[in-house]
Amino acid sequence: FSLGRGKRFSRQGGYDAIELSQHEHRSNRSAAIEMASTETITFESHPGWTLQARFFRDVTNAEEVGNLIVAGKLPVKTSVINAKLVPDVLPLYAAGDKTLRAHKSQKGLTTRTLGSELVFNLSGSKHIREALTKFGVKSKDCTSVILAWFEKEGEMEEEGGDVSGLVKGSAGAMADLASAADIAEVRSHYNITDEELSTSSLTDCVVFRIGAKDFLDKKSGK
Repeated sequence: FSLGRGKRFSRQGGYDAIELSQHEHRSNRSAAIEMASTETITFESHPGWTLQARFFRDVTNAEEVGNLIVAGKLPVKTSVINAKLVPDVLPLYAAGDKTLRAHKSQKGLTTRTLGSELVFNLSGSKHIREALTKFGVKSKDCTSVILAWFEKEGEMEEEGGDVSGLVKGSAGAMADLASAADIAEVRSHYNITDEELSTSSLTDCVVFRIGAKDFLDKKSGK
């Protein structure tokens, strides 16, 4: 799947619909998680690295999961993201690429872990606390969640990055991110104008801002 500019990502996993009654949901929750659509994003500039991502709707315990993140009880390569600000998979690719570049650089990460760095890089803000609060899941109002985790080929890990079992919600397809996104809030956060959208898609505008965040003034959008 070509992204342009010599980059690409691959999609794996089916988008099987999961229809469970309320009674079945509890007894078959593990099975539902296994059936969840997993997006596998590969990075041409970072051979061997992938970013796995899953989407959950109707999440009832986002605040609880957010508290686990703050307490440092989730794997360091794992992110839990507020899906209403992510209108497509491409912003995850852009933020993931930027995260891995920082990981390999002499300067290193801006935040403490790969997981938090991904969340930070999704944001249009250069302020860490603001970015992690806005794109994190510490609010009871957060009901749509993206679970994402980095994997490196051949690297033995004591802890796996997939913590889907902690998320109480309905497994969905990553292809449905657009329907869960709050377009007005996305536009407001990234300061996207009507003029821009007359020539570019919302996703393109978001990806541009992610890539150029270090050189842009968020408030001016220039």
